[in-house]
Amino acid sequence: MKHLVITVNLGIDSNNAKEIATRFLEQHYSVLEIKQIVLQDGIWIVTVSLSSFDDQIRKVRKDAKTGKIIDWSK
Repeated sequence: MKHLVITVNLGIDSNNAKEIATRFLEQHYSVLEIKQIVLQDGIWIVTVSLSSFDDQIRKVRKDAKTGKIIDWSK
């Protein structure tokens, strides 16, 4: 599968956004796969599938310039 890499004004690209979200969530979960990465209004939204008995999905939002995690949710 090919991945599109998008870079924003010398900030965080889609690969960095994926890595940051994965490392963050791996502190508490087993990450199965990245479902989607979207850049919206300067914020990377990374949707992640987690290993569990049920289908758990988390979204991690990061600032595209700094890579700082803004928030995360189910």
